[in-house]
Amino acid sequence: MASLQLIKGVTVFAVCILGSRPDAHGAEMPVPRWEPHDFTFASSTMPENPFRVILNAEVTGPTGARFTVPGFFDGHATWKVRVSVPAEGAWAFVTHSDLADLDGRRGSWVCVANPSPAIHGGMCVDTAQPHQFVFEDGTRFLPVGYECDWLWALDANDPALRTINPFLDKLTASGFNFVILNAYAYDTSWRRGRTGADDFGPPPLDAWAGTNDQPDLSRFNLAYWQHYDRVIEALYRRGIWAHVLMKVYNKQVRWPANGSPEDDQYYRWLIARYAAYPNITWDLAKEANYEKDLAAKQARLRFIRANDPYHRLLTVHDDRANYDHGAYDGLIDYRSDQQHLQWREIMLAHLAQYQWPVINTEFGYEQGPLGPKDKTYSVAQSPEEVACRAWEIYVAGGFGAYYYTYTAWDVVRPQDTPPGYAYFKNLRDFFEHTYYWRMTPHDDLSSVGSCLAEPGHEYVVFLGSAKPFTLKVEGAAQPLAAEWFQPFTGQWRSAGRLANGKAELNPPAEWTAGPVALHVTNH
Repeated sequence: MASLQLIKGVTVFAVCILGSRPDAHGAEMPVPRWEPHDFTFASSTMPENPFRVILNAEVTGPTGARFTVPGFFDGHATWKVRVSVPAEGAWAFVTHSDLADLDGRRGSWVCVANPSPAIHGGMCVDTAQPHQFVFEDGTRFLPVGYECDWLWALDANDPALRTINPFLDKLTASGFNFVILNAYAYDTSWRRGRTGADDFGPPPLDAWAGTNDQPDLSRFNLAYWQHYDRVIEALYRRGIWAHVLMKVYNKQVRWPANGSPEDDQYYRWLIARYAAYPNITWDLAKEANYEKDLAAKQARLRFIRANDPYHRLLTVHDDRANYDHGAYDGLIDYRSDQQHLQWREIMLAHLAQYQWPVINTEFGYEQGPLGPKDKTYSVAQSPEEVACRAWEIYVAGGFGAYYYTYTAWDVVRPQDTPPGYAYFKNLRDFFEHTYYWRMTPHDDLSSVGSCLAEPGHEYVVFLGSAKPFTLKVEGAAQPLAAEWFQPFTGQWRSAGRLANGKAELNPPAEWTAGPVALHVTNH
């Protein structure tokens, strides 16, 4: 068990092992901690279906660390083992395979410190504060998500990612630090077919051999997955968490039958190619409620756990009835929902139900620049409405993800910069100005609005419409500094200092037309 915990942030280096059967020696090669690298093996024997070859590498490292990673076929009679390791020091591996050419290969390397300030290891749930996330190195993580289901459809034939790279840079500058994307999807029912140059459903590449209508589910389309590798790598280099939807039930994909050999092969494939990335988290399926066989879903969650040597965080998207009945308690790490009404009330209920973080990944869809009728899906809201919903979620102690109608699904316009980008940057900047992980909901302390607090130390109050209110402060060792914050402009204004007792508070007069937040702290 101790070695499994150690694996939470892995690193590896790339060594190409070609030729007959020599061992690989790379003890002097420095490999950054938590950085995925590929060991590549050539075989003179080419089986009828190379995707069915069993290849694993047993990895050993400092302080008795030991784990086994799966390998995968990657074309041209070569197989790869993608590895990353969590600790500095000397590491080694030996392969095991049912293909003689791939069996018994050895390699070694030295793991060194990772120089990138964006890399902090794997994502974990904070054991001391189980509603919160923390990186493996102890760095706090405040999730501010962005849904871009078809991100991988961009630059399908451009290894330089000349659209994706500037798009991700813009998202990072706007404060988004995790992206929700499908492992694969085909098309939407509300914008069926290629309706324009910015419509990527159907996508330019299929995930399997054959066609979407007649896929060969025993063989993968390597061009698709090699491109997907580049997308995940681009997210990793920026420290962006990749929330991968392993399946999606309403996007016209012919998935393998539950529990079939092809189903097992698909999930092993995802794990083999991407589990080594410390920025990965697995989501069993978007719209998982479409799958009515609960036992099949639970079995698949156990399969992922058993086959992922890094134990990346695991969740299920929007299977509310099964969540509420406790069907996923102990099987996953955090709750992933979509809630379009009563954002705060439902978040509070979900946080109270079980000790895990909760992300409302789908609570509003920002309209296009031409107004409410400018949308790709049938529903859209104003940027201000979407931002206010997000504030209600975060002040309840939960987290959220942003949708823009022209990047959320198969119509993707990465050149757009909607107002919500600035609003969500303000939200992240505000909460990272606080000790948010220490605070819990305390609506009883504020006469109106929503309140998050560590009583006596820090308070956050959010009002969707600015108005006078009272805040009860107790247990403060000295008067606390108070500041107003305008969620749309990002402006701060002093609110003076608050002593113990009920404070009468009036937001700045010029802000009364919109929402307002108050931050009170002794830090």
